[in-house]
Amino acid sequence: MDRERLLEDMRWLAEGNPQYAATDEEGRQNPEVAHLMADDLLLAYIDDEEITALFNRVRKE
Repeated sequence: MDRERLLEDMRWLAEGNPQYAATDEEGRQNPEVAHLMADDLLLAYIDDEEITALFNRVRKE
């Protein structure tokens, strides 16, 4: 993933997309799902296996 793709995907999330993922109300974004997606995008941008492994350990606790 390059910086431009990361910016595009993060803007998409910041605009409230996906609007129907894991939510009971149509047209509303679930903030928890959005945060998880943003975390995954940032980890993909960093692309460092050790950082990803440590991040996942912290997130699980």
